[in-house]
Amino acid sequence: MRAAYVERLGPVDAIRYGELPDPVPGPGEVLVRGIATAVNRVDTFVRSGLYPTPVPLPLVLGRDLVGEVVEPGTSGPAAGSPVWSNSLGHGGRQGAASRLACVPFTIGPSWVS
Repeated sequence: MRAAYVERLGPVDAIRYGELPDPVPGPGEVLVRGIATAVNRVDTFVRSGLYPTPVPLPLVLGRDLVGEVVEPGTSGPAAGSPVWSNSLGHGGRQGAASRLACVPFTIGPSWVS
């Protein structure tokens, strides 16, 4: 898959764009095809190393993602379902600036008015 990533933390010129292996969802994750992503200020802090957090290298950048489920896993939403995430690209997770991303999936509270 095509992705924006870094092989080392540092300045903006460390960012690369190219092919990386497709991610494989683990327990509690769904595989999502990205439709849109944003550049979040936190992304620059993580990429530069100013926000110390465990990251796998190479690290796909990007925290925010809107997309659709490709592989729902055992308890995720059905394939084709729209999803949103804002917790990628730090804390040991790969980011959203790629064609495919593994997104942690949890069911939140239902709000009824």
